Amino acid sequence: MTTRTEPRSSLRLTDLKQRQPVASRLMNVKVPGQLADAITEIATHLGTSKTMVVVALLNTGLDVMKRRKRK
Repeated sequence: MTTRTEPRSSLRLTDLKQRQPVASRLMNVKVPGQLADAITEIATHLGTSKTMVVVALLNTGLDVMKRRKRK
């Protein structure tokens, strides 16, 4: 198993080009087709995997929620 210099919990969209494999768990979710298409488009544009895009988007959303709770 290889490790990253940063854990996935700190991954952001701007970090996707500097990624390395990490241990992970599979989470199967259903999303609307339009959302899946948008994720695919972003991944293709950034040259990364859909998984990494989803993780980065989720982490960004968690950051927003943390900031809102502090207010």
